[in-house]
Amino acid sequence: MRRLEIGAALALLAVALAVTGVAVVGHFRTTASEAIPSADYRAAVLTDHLPLSLNPLIDSEDPAVAAITPLLYRCLLQLNSTAYPAPDLASQLTISPTGLTYTLPLRPGLHWSNGSPITAQDALATIQWVQSAAFPDAAFASPWKGVIASISGHALVLALGTARASLAVTLTELPILPLGDMSSAALAGLAGRLASPLPTSGPYEVASQRSGVLTMSANPHAAVAPRLSRVQIQAVTTFAAAAQAFAAGSVQAVLATTPAQQAQLMKRHGAVARDVLTFGFVDLLFNETVPGLTDAAVRHAVAATVDRSALVNGPLDGLGAGQYGPIPAGIGWLQGQEPAVAADPNGATAGLQDAGWVVTPQGFRAQGAVVLRFTLDVPDAAPLPQVASMVAQQLGAVGIAVTVSVDPSATFLSDVLDTGKFQLAIASWDAGADPDLTPFWSSTSTPPGGYNVSRGAAADPFLDTNLNTLATVTNQDQSVAAAKLVVQEMEQDAPAVFLYAPAEGLVVNSKSLSNVLVPAAGNPFSQAAVWLH
Repeated sequence: MRRLEIGAALALLAVALAVTGVAVVGHFRTTASEAIPSADYRAAVLTDHLPLSLNPLIDSEDPAVAAITPLLYRCLLQLNSTAYPAPDLASQLTISPTGLTYTLPLRPGLHWSNGSPITAQDALATIQWVQSAAFPDAAFASPWKGVIASISGHALVLALGTARASLAVTLTELPILPLGDMSSAALAGLAGRLASPLPTSGPYEVASQRSGVLTMSANPHAAVAPRLSRVQIQAVTTFAAAAQAFAAGSVQAVLATTPAQQAQLMKRHGAVARDVLTFGFVDLLFNETVPGLTDAAVRHAVAATVDRSALVNGPLDGLGAGQYGPIPAGIGWLQGQEPAVAADPNGATAGLQDAGWVVTPQGFRAQGAVVLRFTLDVPDAAPLPQVASMVAQQLGAVGIAVTVSVDPSATFLSDVLDTGKFQLAIASWDAGADPDLTPFWSSTSTPPGGYNVSRGAAADPFLDTNLNTLATVTNQDQSVAAAKLVVQEMEQDAPAVFLYAPAEGLVVNSKSLSNVLVPAAGNPFSQAAVWLH
């Protein structure tokens, strides 16, 4: 499972494509005299962490590692076009009626890039390594606690103590490694060899590591051969360097993670953007212990006032999609439960007036001694401060005075949200494609055990029940039904206003790169094997 994150990503990605020439930003120590093989294109990944791991289970949160992973490895399951788990290395997924047993038979005839067969033993060994004390990433391993893995015939069998719907998504996030025949001693030292390539199952294999350039060639045993036979990867550490190379023509594609980055890249003649939704969401949080915000009529008025279209077309410059409920917009298979609703400031004004919140001579509303004048905290991660400014402007038009306070991103969760030292707050979250919303909204998920920071006066047992159902049922129709009830309960309780789902923009030079297919949501590089030069 992806870790929960708040604020904007600290690392960036770029893809640089060139038939000739080598711009080296090195992380492999080799001599300058070593020859670098030619390539159909070179891909540069921007990262804040060097050296770059070739093991997809080490530093898996590094965006550069995430970019390379689908080129080298496959998982038992993959996300389909609606972000629902579907077969990949496994031919199917069968879940017992109790939701406690998962059976995943592997497809026949699969081979690693060295020609060895891909077996259920490899899948078992991968899971056992993640569960072992030698595995270095406790957060990545956390979803595998309590899962008992075994083999039956050619199938992997997973047994759970309690049902949880998230396991299928977890299976889409676990690249299977060729560990089935690896000795215990080798497994124990695997984490220390992150720059050593292993046989791969994806469209490419690692061919060489020279002078800071990682060369990948077509995997001769790939299920589907890539369109381009040789790819080169190099690591760089700043967006400015990637943007300069893109402007100069030595880089043919760069992934923008903010509207400002995309606007800068789009200045180049021939630039075309391919936007991909993330599985994150940005919301406006209420501290329900604050006078004024204890009134559901005020919270509903705020929800009715916010104009998501203006946010997307304004500070986001189109790099995102409006979100109208707690289900992340990137999870396409659940989006029918959250129909778009236009902003209604007139309705919000009438609702406030009916609830006794009248306009004072100062221009904001009050009810007796309680005034609707709040501070809106936001992390200093673009474009969130700009979004906050527009929200404040929109709320001011209906008599709710808002002052924006910009806080350091690094401590925003611990110092502002977890402590409850806010009145209104805008935050950005990402839990991947997992539909389980319990960590955010269950009454038992208050800090430090979760991220429910609204601090409502009383628990909603109906919401808790529906959240638990959504978190445990494994039938898609039942999940959709549970999601609908969660959306309805959240709309009634109004602990937050859901603003938008962030997107990333893959900006390409259309004169140099074609057939650039990207998914609607998720990893922009997941379909890179079909790109053409």
